[in-house]
Amino acid sequence: MQIPDAPPSRVPADERMFETYESCHLVTVLSDSGEEENTLFRAPIIQKPLHILDIGTGKGTWAIEVADMLPETTVRGVDLFPPPVSWLPPNCILEVDDILEDWTWRDPFDLIHLRILDCAFTAEETENVYKQCYDHMQPGGWIEQLEMSCFLECDDDSVAEDSILRTWGPRLTKAAEKAGRRFGIMHTMRDSIARAGFTDIHVKEYKLPVGPWPRDKRLKEIGSVNFHHWADGMDGYSMWLLTRYGDPVPWSKDEDEDMGEETAR
Repeated sequence: MQIPDAPPSRVPADERMFETYESCHLVTVLSDSGEEENTLFRAPIIQKPLHILDIGTGKGTWAIEVADMLPETTVRGVDLFPPPVSWLPPNCILEVDDILEDWTWRDPFDLIHLRILDCAFTAEETENVYKQCYDHMQPGGWIEQLEMSCFLECDDDSVAEDSILRTWGPRLTKAAEKAGRRFGIMHTMRDSIARAGFTDIHVKEYKLPVGPWPRDKRLKEIGSVNFHHWADGMDGYSMWLLTRYGDPVPWSKDEDEDMGEETAR
């Protein structure tokens, strides 16, 4: 089967970025390890789910692992780019599509999962995505979204205010405003989900270290993986914004890549 050309994206889909997605996935799994039996989603699905949708599936790892865990469930992962995978469970389908278009799936979903969609859409597009989720949800179904802040904080002020780590979030905020994109979605998604019609909304916050500095063994492991997530992904996450809407002028591609390399050091 021939895979159609993917529409333009605001995030690169090269090998390095797919590895970034893998690191992000591992961070989320480790964050609930030891506390939750199911580390893939928190939604309390009571009935046996028949259909699950993963929006922004990336490499498809979450969709594949959920399909393995629930062999009687059809799990669909959708993204703008075909994921570089050679094998899928028989109940997992990865599709190239644009969720901003009208959805054509016939079966309503028991769970819709979204992850790391900050700045992917305008405010209007964001609200439309949630409305589409609501309209294609099985009665009693759940939507679950995970987002990470682009602002790195420091408890002991050991990171200088003018360091790249501390200025990256504000830089992206200004660029996103110029681009007309919804940024800081982790602070607005609860209200957006409620406006779409969902009820019984829960929020769980995580504090994720960057680097292996914590003494706690689990946090040290999370921090080690999260360091690679940030070091490998900063230039990819920011490339589209900073090279088109950088403040006060757009950055060059080399400047954006140099920022990621300096962060890794």
